[in-house]
Amino acid sequence: MTTAKNRPNLSSEELARYKVVFALRRVGPEMQSDVLADGTVVARTGISVSNPIKLPEGIVLDRDTLFSAFQKAAAGEPQSEMRDIDGVKRDVEIIMDDRAAYLTYGTHRIAFPHAALLSTKPERRQRAMSAILKCCTLTAQARAQLQAIISKVDYSQADFFEARTILAGAPESFATSLREAADKGKLGKIDLLPSEIEHWENLTARRLTSELLVDFIQNELADERASRLAHPMDAIDVISLTFGGPELVPLEVMRQFGADELLAALRHLLQFKDPFAMAGAFDICADRAASDVRFVNVGDEILDRLVGDRQRLHGELTTFAAAFVIASAYLAEHQVLQRQPAFWRRLAAASHAALVTRVLGGNSNEEASLLSWATRISGKTFYLSVLNDADVEPRWRPDWISPNFVAADIYGRLLASLQRLGDNGPESWRRKLEEAKDSIMSDVPAMAPNFPALTQGWRMPSSDPPPADTPLGELFSEFGEQPGVGKFLQFMQLTYTFGFPVQMRESVLKAVQALRSELATILPDHAQAALDLAAFIAARNRDTELAEAVAVLAIERLVRSRDVDRLLPTISALVECAAAFTDRKDALETLARRLENLAFVAPAALLPDVLDAFRILQSINEDLSPLLGRAIATARVGMPRVAVAERQY
Repeated sequence: MTTAKNRPNLSSEELARYKVVFALRRVGPEMQSDVLADGTVVARTGISVSNPIKLPEGIVLDRDTLFSAFQKAAAGEPQSEMRDIDGVKRDVEIIMDDRAAYLTYGTHRIAFPHAALLSTKPERRQRAMSAILKCCTLTAQARAQLQAIISKVDYSQADFFEARTILAGAPESFATSLREAADKGKLGKIDLLPSEIEHWENLTARRLTSELLVDFIQNELADERASRLAHPMDAIDVISLTFGGPELVPLEVMRQFGADELLAALRHLLQFKDPFAMAGAFDICADRAASDVRFVNVGDEILDRLVGDRQRLHGELTTFAAAFVIASAYLAEHQVLQRQPAFWRRLAAASHAALVTRVLGGNSNEEASLLSWATRISGKTFYLSVLNDADVEPRWRPDWISPNFVAADIYGRLLASLQRLGDNGPESWRRKLEEAKDSIMSDVPAMAPNFPALTQGWRMPSSDPPPADTPLGELFSEFGEQPGVGKFLQFMQLTYTFGFPVQMRESVLKAVQALRSELATILPDHAQAALDLAAFIAARNRDTELAEAVAVLAIERLVRSRDVDRLLPTISALVECAAAFTDRKDALETLARRLENLAFVAPAALLPDVLDAFRILQSINEDLSPLLGRAIATARVGMPRVAVAERQY
């Protein structure tokens, strides 16, 4: 109890200072550094802080002293003697180039990136910024913000830190950090994600008003790309990170470049371990092949690089898939970025995964699969987040992130580029693609190259039934007459490619009813495939009746089997079926009710995993989160006491 007698005699300013110090001591050193870096908190509170910079061989310098030396070096002034925090004179030399400072002593040469921006002279800072931006990719908005900062008349260290924060969001900054982590021989999840939220925009473009990918490509992305094309080779290196889908390759823009300039840029891409960039480069070669045979030659080199070695391709796509899984899950859970449209998050994740692949290269067979590791730590969130987006992006399935399917997607893109040339397509290209077909297509369905690419999940109408007098028409007629599970599964590849005719919905409903009667005898994989296919059709065709039938049967099947391995597929089906509703409020309320039913009837042994899935859904859907209270409470009530205790502590 505090009385007037023992209450500390503190002013309001002193009390505020103590509160700040107390709060800072409650967080880790890294967050302390971030909070105090720009000097604002220190200036307002008057707290005493030290800014030591630790160097090899136990040398510790004061940051202000070192930065003052950098300022003199940037201005071309003679270097003063350098003393460490203990006052000991240190024989160090500062070397300054257009962008950075280098501290050298003994055998050490330590770089301080962007230190040239510490200069007190505006013209020197301008020169430094021009040099820095040649190797730091920023959006037009970020470049304008950086320009405004370094142009200040009263430029200070706080402004330098603000400028440095902007530059830390450049993809090149992340790539450097990732490369350093990889060189140490051990990677964690944190190493595969950027530290700055601006990284995602700098990879792609800042979204302003677009709600669809096609609009984003024509507006924000086109404007950003145009602002970067002053230096084509460097620009294409960065732009090609966004070649995750065929519609993202700017063929018309590439036609503006001369052949020599474009060929040099495309050949430069060959150095990167980035299959999607290669696929986009091949498309550009196909676009110019008729006018210049040199593009045919580069196309041959690209095909040799892409499909000439299946093991190498799958290794690189394993890295890509792992990074895509982790990035997609991160973006879905991020409190700010999850509010971006699904198309933008998917493009950002694909672009980031391409960058990670360039840095890390392929995952060899001798190593533990990077994708298996990524799936363990982020797989559930990734899977559920993709299906959570099915309301607006129902056509791409999370299962297709496996290297086999991604390789088939790339193969399909290469074929499409060649087929666009008709009979004029180079024979060498035809031969290389034909020779690679068996190895690329060995583990995927025959129509997998025609499935939507990972950036092509947008809604579009399903195809109409084919004419009755065609082989496909006869297949549909047979299904209409005998709508069993076996015949239903025959439409899997067609449905994932073109959608399923809404005119055949009654047959699908009957197939789901037939599945219920066959649950005890049908192969588990076939049952799950039929449920997945029906859920996909319900979501894509906005069929709420079919969605209800699938949801009820999925829960019933889980209760019968009591198999934990069927839990995620069951919850996934419920989430996907919610996309059948056109009214999102109704969709989420229905989903919450179905999840509550699942928690009520699921075996007690499965409830800990049920609860984990509910928590994931809360983290990726802020509108659904408050509706899951009853479902979570139901799961907790039914959980074994030991499991409840483990989740409380």
